[in-house]
Amino acid sequence: MVNNLYTPEGWLNIPYLADQPAWLIVIIGKRQVGKTYGVLKYMLDNDIYHILLRRTTAELDTISASPDLNPYKVFEPEHKTGLFKQAKKLCRICDYSLDGDDKAIEGTQRGIATSLAEIAHIRGFNGDSFTDIVFDEFIPEKGVITRRTEGDAFLNAYVTISGNRELAGRPPLRAWLLANTNNINSAILEALNLTDDVLYMRRKGREELLTDKGVLIVQPDSQRVISQRKETALMKQISNKSDFYGMAIENAWSYDDSPYIKNMPLKGMQPAWGYDDSIFAWKHPGGYYVCRAPFRGHSDCKYEGSRTDRERLAIEWSIMKPYYYAACISFSDLRTLAIFKTIFNID
Repeated sequence: MVNNLYTPEGWLNIPYLADQPAWLIVIIGKRQVGKTYGVLKYMLDNDIYHILLRRTTAELDTISASPDLNPYKVFEPEHKTGLFKQAKKLCRICDYSLDGDDKAIEGTQRGIATSLAEIAHIRGFNGDSFTDIVFDEFIPEKGVITRRTEGDAFLNAYVTISGNRELAGRPPLRAWLLANTNNINSAILEALNLTDDVLYMRRKGREELLTDKGVLIVQPDSQRVISQRKETALMKQISNKSDFYGMAIENAWSYDDSPYIKNMPLKGMQPAWGYDDSIFAWKHPGGYYVCRAPFRGHSDCKYEGSRTDRERLAIEWSIMKPYYYAACISFSDLRTLAIFKTIFNID
C-alpha cells in the first residue's frame, strides 16, 4: 500500500496535504521531517500569497535580523526570497536579486511576515489578497513564556485576515499550524477544540486525521528519516529516555506516562468546583481528582468559561497550585490536565 503522507525519501508530502479538503492543517511532530521547509517551499513553488506568522514580535525580529536566519534562504538558488523590514513589526516576503555591491534588491512580493501579537493590534486590516497563513512554532518550546489568551488571539487573527470572503462565496482562508513539541498544553489547540482529536490520534497510533469539519491533523512518524537521525552525533549522545529525545525521535508527549494521570472511582468524593461544564474537581481524603464527570447541582461551585470566571477560579482556588506541586491532584486524562494547567497558569 502506498503511503501518500510521505515522499519516497521519507519527508512529509506537503502537496498531498494541500490537496485535502481542509481549511486548517495542523502538523505536530518530530523535528526536521519537512514541516516548515515543505510548507514554505509549497508556498513559493505555487506562487501562493501568504502570511508567515510567529508567536511573538521577538521571534519575528530574530528571523529577520540576518539573511542567515531567513527561513527562505534554504531554497536558494531555486528561489531567492528574503524578509525585508517594512515596519518594526512587519516584514515583506520578497524575491530579490543582488546588485554589483551584493546589496539585495527587492523584486516580486510573496506575502508578509508578522507576529500573532502584532495582528491583535491591527484594526481595519484587509486580508483578501492572502490565501494562506503559515503559523510556525504555534506551540512554543518548553520553558518559553506563554499567554493564556493566545487561543483567543489566534481566533481573532484568523477572523481579521479572513474577513468576509466566505460570505462572498469564496473558499475559506487556509491556515497551517506547525509545531515541534512534546507539550499538549496549547491554548490554541484548546480554542480550536482539537485537543481531544490530537489525543485520540495518539491513543490509536494514527498519523493522519481529517475531521468532518475540514480540519486535517497530522502527527508524522517518518521512520525512514528518523532512523537516519538516530545516528546523528547528538542523538547518539543523549539519553533515549529524555523528554527531548522523546519529542525529537519518538514524537512522545513529555508526560504521556505522567503519574498525575489516573482513573479513580468517584464514590465517597465531594464536589469542589467545575469549570465551563468541561472539567470538574472532586475532593477526597488524599487531595483532589479532576475529571470530566459532572456533579449535579452545586451551582455555587461552578465557573463559566469566560475570562472573568477563569480568573476568579484561579484566585478563589489558589490552593490548587500547592496541591498540584505536592502531587496531591490526579487527572482522568491529559486534556483535563492541560485545561487545569492553563487555568492555574502552570508551565
